[in-house]
Amino acid sequence: MSNILELFPYVVQTKKGIEEQNKFLQKISLTGKINTVDESIILFANVDQAIEKFSILEEKLVNALIKETLDKIESELGLNAKLCIDVLKRNLYERTADVGFLSQDKEVISFLEDTNYSFEIIQTRLKEYVKKYSVYDDVIVFDLSGNVKVNINSKNKVSKSKDKILQAALNSDGYVEQFAHSDIFGDKKRSLLYAHKIISSNNQPIGVLVLSFKFDDEMREIFDALKFEDQILTLEDKKEVIASSNPVKIPLYKKLLLKDNKQFKLFKQKYITFSAKTSGYQGYFGLDWQANATLYNNDFSSPKSEAAQNNTILPENLKSIIDEAHEVIDDLSDVIINGEIIASKNKIYTLSPILDNLRNISNMLVQNIDDAATKLAELATTTGLINTVKISTKFAIDVMDRNLYERANDCRWWALNQIFIQELKNESVDSEKLNKVLSSINELYTVYTNIFIYNKNKKIVASSKESSIIGQYFEAECSANTLNSKNTQKYFVSKFEKSSFYANRPTYIYNATIFENDTVLGGIALVFDSETEFKAILQDSFIENKKGFSCFCDKERNVISSTHPDIMPLDKLDIDEKYFQEIKTEILHDFITFKEREYLICLAPSNGYREYKRDDGYKNDIISISFVQM
Repeated sequence: MSNILELFPYVVQTKKGIEEQNKFLQKISLTGKINTVDESIILFANVDQAIEKFSILEEKLVNALIKETLDKIESELGLNAKLCIDVLKRNLYERTADVGFLSQDKEVISFLEDTNYSFEIIQTRLKEYVKKYSVYDDVIVFDLSGNVKVNINSKNKVSKSKDKILQAALNSDGYVEQFAHSDIFGDKKRSLLYAHKIISSNNQPIGVLVLSFKFDDEMREIFDALKFEDQILTLEDKKEVIASSNPVKIPLYKKLLLKDNKQFKLFKQKYITFSAKTSGYQGYFGLDWQANATLYNNDFSSPKSEAAQNNTILPENLKSIIDEAHEVIDDLSDVIINGEIIASKNKIYTLSPILDNLRNISNMLVQNIDDAATKLAELATTTGLINTVKISTKFAIDVMDRNLYERANDCRWWALNQIFIQELKNESVDSEKLNKVLSSINELYTVYTNIFIYNKNKKIVASSKESSIIGQYFEAECSANTLNSKNTQKYFVSKFEKSSFYANRPTYIYNATIFENDTVLGGIALVFDSETEFKAILQDSFIENKKGFSCFCDKERNVISSTHPDIMPLDKLDIDEKYFQEIKTEILHDFITFKEREYLICLAPSNGYREYKRDDGYKNDIISISFVQM
């Protein structure tokens, strides 16, 4: 206990104050025994009992203060660490689908099979890919001997590789993920690579496709989004730092001596650190990494005063200590009253000042206990709960933006598929052929309930899952806009509204134009599984062990998704409009009554991700809102 106490000067100060006041009580009791008559000896025996009870309460209070402080710190640190690793793993899950899909690209296969296939055409095609999926800094195609057949990063002059990832990909039926030094990128200490073998049209391995992920860029995005004040790290399995929010304090590739997920340091610098591994996403866990959040401070228990006192709720353990302290004071009050009666009856004038001192010291003592417990509870309610809810609320909207960024990329890339282009040029479209391609895509990208293609007349000609919709017409503003575009970087999203393509439930449908040269041939539509995906984001981001719910809303208070059983998509969220008018780029919080319950609410606006909703022309103001029951 003494070592841990060094982290908490405020708790030490409280402990010292209670001990000193208890010593005064001991002196008063001793003085009273000396200056009293036999009739009042029993009074001071009761004071001795009170002194003993206060000593027990002091120990209880110190333990409770440390527990509440550590719980608050652990909650905040643990959440930051968990969100850091989980949001990274969600992003990397998408990479596993990308490398599998791109390795099956007909143009890539044709390039390796046909020695006369234009190098410039395939390089341009791969550059188009990276223009849409801006998380990659290179795409490289190797032959079976490790020779580079094409890559798109002009700064990367690699011509041949002996990296083990190539053979691993050839030996695997799926993707291979690797974070290590690679001769593919000789100037980098580590590269995060995704590889997949390329299969020829006659089902034989003919090469390997490698995607190089912008790992450092992504970690900066995550650190900036979390806005954690001290230090967040990403660690590989050997506890070596592979990403650092403050590389001056803890540099890359430093090895940390972490024995478990929670550490306290008490020597040269006081700090508390907490680590977390990913809970996975859609069965994907990736490489054995963890995130670590560290808080440096001189006094972790020093009270703050961000919220009003009347919003502070005492935890039960602190409340019971205060109740016990007041019971002891009530007993002492009886002692004082009885002492005053005895002093008056026996004309013992020396007893009166002793009783006055007893009253003053006992009141000061219980006030000290009251203040310490209340201030600690205030700390937990404000800088603890509020900060934690802000983090989780911001995380939810960030993950939503990241998720939908991928949807905007998917539709634009798949619109470039040469099979789609060639079939839509024919008078009679081979729907079965297109259905097969769409189905294989949908198997890799499971966030869609359906993917369909429509021609220039908006008639649906192919579908990944629902063949019954073939022949129907996709009449919507987004389809009209799609058929009026000839820009491979443009995508068009439906309003969040009910759709017959999503069982008459509301969702977003992402569209991109299929065209050749200046001729528009049709469009591709991706039906996003919004009900499942958005609810999962909200549930994953909500603080564990807290009652409440969360939701996504637009600026008009229309609900996009909610974890409350009685709040459905497209409902109006019944809270004050001022929050939606006031919110700009910063997070808001307040204490409100909603459906006859008291809640702390936090609202976080969408700020986009990379180019998505920042400079690509798409406007969709969504707000994440958390309701935590008080």
